[in-house]
Amino acid sequence: APAEFFRKRPRPRLCSQPQPGSMSNVFKGEFKVTTQSLMGKADVKKLRSSLQAEFPELTKKALDGILGKEEVGVLKCSNGSTLYVPGDGPAAFFDDGFGGVYPTLTTLWRIPDMMPELVTHAPVSKFLLPKDRSAGADMMLPGVIVPPEGLGPLELGQKRCIRVEGNKMPIAVGKMLVSAADVKGSGMKGKGMEVKHVYHDSLWAYSGRKVPNDGFLADQVVASEGAPPAAAAAAAAADESDEEEAEEEEAEAE
Repeated sequence: APAEFFRKRPRPRLCSQPQPGSMSNVFKGEFKVTTQSLMGKADVKKLRSSLQAEFPELTKKALDGILGKEEVGVLKCSNGSTLYVPGDGPAAFFDDGFGGVYPTLTTLWRIPDMMPELVTHAPVSKFLLPKDRSAGADMMLPGVIVPPEGLGPLELGQKRCIRVEGNKMPIAVGKMLVSAADVKGSGMKGKGMEVKHVYHDSLWAYSGRKVPNDGFLADQVVASEGAPPAAAAAAAAADESDEEEAEEEEAEAE
């Protein structure tokens, strides 16, 4: 047999392994803002358009409540990420450094239904949250609660958030490492989602260390029916934005 037949061949890459040009939680460690600038109007318009195209639930009214009509700051960070910050508020979205733009938890707590989700048990959240010197784990498929209607359209690379059963507020955001075909073929085994940003990481700390309800504890997240105070603020901001638009239209008509 040819000599090359006996050479060690590389093992095939499993779909549950991190994809090229990707990395789990970029905020697992501390980071510094290295440069700051303001987005031009054309770039803001492009960002808004791409966000609405990728997240259909993110309506113009909702986006106005998050990004507002003020200038949007661009913060380049030492970990390779980029933060998009509206006015003097907390970061609303971030680029993970590989071209993927995700909502921050601050944004998800204002619009928790803006993207597909994975639901898990409260005890599992302990493994997802960073603590001590641990960066926190990615979401394993055995820890995912599959509803009667299934997980919905599941695609490799799809962006999703994670929440705990009984708590409507997301605890993490990331992208899927498996597709529906993968799950059907191998079952609910291995890594399911690569976590990009999670409660208690450095981006959460940078954003003010806030919590959306009393289910967000120091070492885990549990069920809670508490109303998120940020939701009311988002609704108020959206209503105010509508009133301003109406006033502008009236002024133009005159």
